[in-house]
Amino acid sequence: MKVKKIAALAVGAAVAGATLGIASAQVQVPEIPKEFFVKDGQPNVKIVVGSEGAAMDVVSAADIAAAIGSLLYTEKDIKVEDVSVVVKKDITEPLGKIPVFNNYDTNSAHLYTEDMNLTDVQAWWNGSDFSANFENSVWKDALYNASEDSGNYLKMRVDNVAALGDTELSAALQLSGIKLVGINETEEKKIEDFKDFKVEVPEVVANISFVIYNYTIEGPTTTDKITKESTTPKDNLITNLVLDNSTLGVYYPEYDGYTIISESVVDDTGVTDGTTLKILDKEFPIIKVGEDVVNGKTCDDCFTYGKDWGEDYYNRGQTAEFDGYKVTVLDIDAYKDKALLKVVSPSGDEETVSLALEGTESVVLFGGGIRIKLLDTFVGVAGTTSVKLHVWTNLKVFKSGDEVVSGWVAEFKVEDGAIKWLALKNKESLSGDTVKLFDTYVVDYKSTIYGPKETSEDKKAYAMEAYVYIEPAERQYDVETVSLGDEISDTGYKVEDIKVEFSPTKAYIANKITEPITVLDTEVMEQGLENVKSNLILVGGPVVNKVTAALAEDLGVPADYEGWKEKYGTGAESGQVIYKPECSKIGGYGVVLVAGTDREGTRAAAEALLEYISKL
Repeated sequence: MKVKKIAALAVGAAVAGATLGIASAQVQVPEIPKEFFVKDGQPNVKIVVGSEGAAMDVVSAADIAAAIGSLLYTEKDIKVEDVSVVVKKDITEPLGKIPVFNNYDTNSAHLYTEDMNLTDVQAWWNGSDFSANFENSVWKDALYNASEDSGNYLKMRVDNVAALGDTELSAALQLSGIKLVGINETEEKKIEDFKDFKVEVPEVVANISFVIYNYTIEGPTTTDKITKESTTPKDNLITNLVLDNSTLGVYYPEYDGYTIISESVVDDTGVTDGTTLKILDKEFPIIKVGEDVVNGKTCDDCFTYGKDWGEDYYNRGQTAEFDGYKVTVLDIDAYKDKALLKVVSPSGDEETVSLALEGTESVVLFGGGIRIKLLDTFVGVAGTTSVKLHVWTNLKVFKSGDEVVSGWVAEFKVEDGAIKWLALKNKESLSGDTVKLFDTYVVDYKSTIYGPKETSEDKKAYAMEAYVYIEPAERQYDVETVSLGDEISDTGYKVEDIKVEFSPTKAYIANKITEPITVLDTEVMEQGLENVKSNLILVGGPVVNKVTAALAEDLGVPADYEGWKEKYGTGAESGQVIYKPECSKIGGYGVVLVAGTDREGTRAAAEALLEYISKL
């Protein structure tokens, strides 16, 4: 058999591992040092294949070459140069915080010691200061009673609740009746018992106005933050404004600013037919405000919405499809402005309807599945009769108080054929370790305990500050990059040293094979054994590999087939891996013999060597 020179392929360990799992447990591999195979990240061995060997021997040689390729790397210590450190400080400011408890002062009336009940300490907020005990505080029933009458309610601005067409709308967000779950159920009443509580928000209202106002204000520019002094109910509903009749702005109820001199309504149209209202990412393409189109009723607290296919012209005999509904124009009377239509539902049900501009100009079929309105009929120049139709599909009715998405309902009122305002409310109380509101704010109870501090009576005293925080859901950070020797802003700290630890501590750099490491036995014999310049791996026994035959005596193996059969048997069990650290016939280089009595034995030996190399 003629075998051409085999170029060794250096591949990753994953490739070599593909053949490792089938290694024969019968073949024993002696201890062979890694340096036999590679040195300084380069091959330190030649693989010699017998020119008379079987194709299986060639495959084994290629696998061994690939396994050796996975060992070709050099180690390098990892060094750190020009290191900088990124530091960040949380600068998130709360939009509001409701006081719960505070005895962080030196007033003896506010001290808490281990022999006291925390609820007796004169440090519970009673709505105006921290002079009340728990029984007289606003938290006695775990409830912060927020009402507009007392002014103890929180209002914030939220921008991701609704949109009208392409215009994002702001909402005035109001929280009422904030609770601390379990605050009045604690038995021991020790300071540690008040470390943390779950928060409950029974009522969340997001008021959205669809009325745009114009404001004229005092001040050097129109970009300053302003406030409205009026206490009328619409104060909570203003979302958009125009400053000085030119600059579109946004009203921030919580900001202080300049006095408003005058105001006027710019647009009080509100939400009308044909507009698209989006609430909490759910879109409502509105067909009719103040009308239940599906059931043919008027209402002052509902609207009908669905998919609007727009207006288009259709010829007599033409069939058009809308969401699976097929509409065919059967006949047209252009003189009497009438049209006869056949409508087939997706399920195959069929209706024939007659529409007229004077009389029945629109029809709703299949329980709101499709609505068709006749807009015009005409005769073309060529005598073709056509109709102009407006089509909607999937009609649904939304009533004030219905659920928009799970857990949230929308309330509104229809005035003059339009929705002027909308209030989004939670259906059930929101509770948890933290309560998130529209991915914009987080409501959270936090406390800080100080102490203990020894008192003059040899008692251990403690202090605590506790608040319910309303904070932005997205934290704000001040980020700074500092290097060795830099000072960290506003802290007084200087970077004196930077310690960096790595695991592993060395980098492994893969090397490439620059010349073939697999050769034929005839090539080695032609150049002479005395001219060998590297360790050898011999694949195949003395019958198929001439180099194996030449070194058989040195390796202590039989030089013929019968001798191998008698000593090692046949099949996979005959496989042998023999290692000789130094062989005088090849200049003192080492030799590893991978062979068997037959091709099965050689393959088994090669698989055993592959497994051994994979563990080096």
